[in-house]
Amino acid sequence: MREKKISQLDIASGAYIAGKEADRIFSPQKTFPYKAVAYWVLAAFIIAAAGYFSFKFFFQPASQEAIRGEEKPISNFLPVEDQKTVVFSEANPGDLVGALINERGRNLRFDTVIYFPIKTYKSGGEEKFLYDSREFVNFLNWRAPKEFSNSLEGDFNALMVYGQDLRDFAVILKIKNFERALASLFDWERTVWMDWKPFLFEEDVKTISQFSFADDIIKNNDARVLKNGVGKIILGYVIFDYKYVVISTSREALSTILERLIALPPR
Repeated sequence: MREKKISQLDIASGAYIAGKEADRIFSPQKTFPYKAVAYWVLAAFIIAAAGYFSFKFFFQPASQEAIRGEEKPISNFLPVEDQKTVVFSEANPGDLVGALINERGRNLRFDTVIYFPIKTYKSGGEEKFLYDSREFVNFLNWRAPKEFSNSLEGDFNALMVYGQDLRDFAVILKIKNFERALASLFDWERTVWMDWKPFLFEEDVKTISQFSFADDIIKNNDARVLKNGVGKIILGYVIFDYKYVVISTSREALSTILERLIALPPR
């Protein structure tokens, strides 16, 4: 037989092919990286848990007390020229009456109405707005019939009405039941002037001949008024739209308030 000649290139080529085939046969097969995936899942869980607890710790919702402290005062029931917060100490409720009387001494232009949100000051330094008319009535030390307090809904406005030679304190109290509120107001008429005495002028009180109210019509609304000996109305009240009790120390003030309520009724 003729001997086959093999070149160096053939030898090198055969060795390369044999090596590749051996690698294919004997090298370990690639498998799915379960451990790596497990580590990534665990890491993602730890990061998510850390984020959740960080949010709960640093961004937890404010407490009800904090929310209440950030709340705004009760909205004014009628258009006003200005708003001024009155702050008084719960330890000395008489300061509330004194602060309101001081506001009556201001000289403001004719037909001006100022709304006074009421804030209480506690010994610990905390201040909070009054949102309940029953608390307001108690702080003023009014001795209104219990049925009247029970008929109050909560919202109220304390106002000062400045007219021609007049500076009158007024309140608007929202009620739950018209009939109950009216009946209790009739009952309160016998002593209401004493509760309102701090806001009445001394000369007007001296000339009261009889402490009885009479019917009146103000801006087409039924009203009850108290007159002194010379026929001057020094106290009166009206229930507007069956929902709002308006009390003030003059007919002019009641007329001004009713005119604004009629023009733009409370929502």
